[in-house]
Amino acid sequence: MPSTMSPIDSLAEALATERRLIDELLAVIHRQRTAVGNDDLRGIEDSMFATHRLLVTLSEAKCRRRTLNTLLGQSEDVGILALDRVLGARMTPELREQRDGLHQAARTLSREVAVNRELLRDAMGDAAKSA
Repeated sequence: MPSTMSPIDSLAEALATERRLIDELLAVIHRQRTAVGNDDLRGIEDSMFATHRLLVTLSEAKCRRRTLNTLLGQSEDVGILALDRVLGARMTPELREQRDGLHQAARTLSREVAVNRELLRDAMGDAAKSA
């Protein structure tokens, strides 16, 4: 007999999926940083393609989360930091752990993207000076 997951467990799983995708994106960002440092145009192109693919997949995962939010009787765009407040007693330790992990991964990604943006901007400026 197949077991069905509760909406809360499904939401925890959705957050874990988003976290895995962000972790993959972080790995791509680090590869991109290395490629920029090595003037590896192919590596930069590959990282851009991988980033695009992961962002599309992440968008689909967020869509799933919005659907789950609705199933839980909440607004589809309720933020992950509001889960304690909106779910109350239905907030589980697993869901809280997945939420916190996703939040931390997203903060790390934001910082790493800012670093790469600066590196790319500097590399483009150096290339323009050389031309």
